[in-house]
Amino acid sequence: MRINKFIFLSLVFSATVFAAPGPRYEATAKKSGTYQSEGFFAGGSREVNSVKLKDIRRANSGEGFERIVLDLESGAEVGAIPYFQAQISPNENRIVLSIWSDVQYDFDLSKINRTFAKSKHIKKLIPHPRVEDGLTVVEFTLAGDAHKVEAFYLTKPNRIILDLQ
Repeated sequence: MRINKFIFLSLVFSATVFAAPGPRYEATAKKSGTYQSEGFFAGGSREVNSVKLKDIRRANSGEGFERIVLDLESGAEVGAIPYFQAQISPNENRIVLSIWSDVQYDFDLSKINRTFAKSKHIKKLIPHPRVEDGLTVVEFTLAGDAHKVEAFYLTKPNRIILDLQ
């Protein structure tokens, strides 16, 4: 079944832009321990125009949270993270990660799906095809209710990190 490109873009646009009510939190370059159940985290630099998404992985921590890591490789200087927003949508039971950069996917989706099959927080991961030049969306469908999320990034190597409770 083919979906009209206009309809698809409209749905993604509304999910990433208009589904961003609630408070805005800064995603900084280190873990702060600030978990939120609604709103969105924003961080990174608008100066990073292209990036390669090398892997998406997950692990359980000994501290009671599940960590999702997006490994990035940038053609820009080391330590450059593209601007991103992690929107927590509790009513829709999902997290929408929007990355404002031309993102090339360079990972094995079947391997990632096997890894996420073990997750107690994530039911489904959907890396959408690039929506338009300069915008990429990765959607995480949540299992269960009442998740709290913290988003931050690391450099050397470049990573966007989501911690879920």
